[in-house]
Amino acid sequence: MPSRTPPPMVRINIPTVNVNESWTPTPLRKQRLKTRVVRLYLPCLLIISLVLNIYYFTRPTPLSLPSALSSTRAKDRPLHREFDAVDFKQLTDLVLVPGHGVYLGNGSPLNETSWYLTDAQRGEVGAFLAHIGKAIEIVKEHDRSLLLFSGGKTRVEAGAYSEAQGYWAAADRMGWLTRDVYRRVATEEYARDSYENVLFSIARFHEITGNYPDRITVVGFDFKRERFLDLHLRALRYPKIRFNYVGINPPGDPAALVKSERRDAYDLFAKDLYGCAGKLDEKRKSRNPFMASHGYAKSCPEIAGFLDYCPPNPTAVYDGNLPWLS
Repeated sequence: MPSRTPPPMVRINIPTVNVNESWTPTPLRKQRLKTRVVRLYLPCLLIISLVLNIYYFTRPTPLSLPSALSSTRAKDRPLHREFDAVDFKQLTDLVLVPGHGVYLGNGSPLNETSWYLTDAQRGEVGAFLAHIGKAIEIVKEHDRSLLLFSGGKTRVEAGAYSEAQGYWAAADRMGWLTRDVYRRVATEEYARDSYENVLFSIARFHEITGNYPDRITVVGFDFKRERFLDLHLRALRYPKIRFNYVGINPPGDPAALVKSERRDAYDLFAKDLYGCAGKLDEKRKSRNPFMASHGYAKSCPEIAGFLDYCPPNPTAVYDGNLPWLS
């Protein structure tokens, strides 16, 4: 038999192993830590993102000041004023802003700390300034109008600063009392509620101009609109066709504002048109801590008997002569 050639040898290199060394698996501590961090913080980030998105879409719309007013920052008061002369006898229209909080004259009117506010008025300073700014814008557009900020010294904690003085000072500090309107912006400093805001401002208009207003525009909270239109105009017998109401609400739920307005004011005036008895009379007395008295009976003799009208029947409308009806 022929001889068989053996197959070629194949060398295999086997690495040497040190038997003294022990093998251990790589620890997973870092990987586990990373996993726990992700599981812990990812839900937190998702919750924060959800909250921020809910706030963004449900936050109150910020109140914008009237476009005609170029300044939205407080300014230093000028030492020397320049203003246009005014023939007050030619003024025919009353623009009225009822006061609420009391600006104390120091610091920016944009800051709540510069105002005396009740707890319920926190967050409403922007609305106050929007009322002021809108009224000034109206006066700028109508050269026969007179703007009155109305409101007395209603808060003993605020000292002897009236609501009307505060609004005038806030407008001045904001730089809105420009020379074309400066002499056509004044104050009525005795009113203690919304009815007196209108009646006393009519009297103050007469003191300044010698006339009773042909038209009245009120700039105030929109949720109070019906109180003025349904009740105060009825009590004053002032023609609705010559009356306009510009409403700007504070932040908050409009339905809740209307509900509290009905309970705390509208229903009370509906039962007591002139506000001279019961809760409304008590409220007026509490809002006059400095015992101030107006002189409108002397300056407006035509309505002297009407200023203190308080009928036995609290819903009876005054039937005497009133100068704005002629």
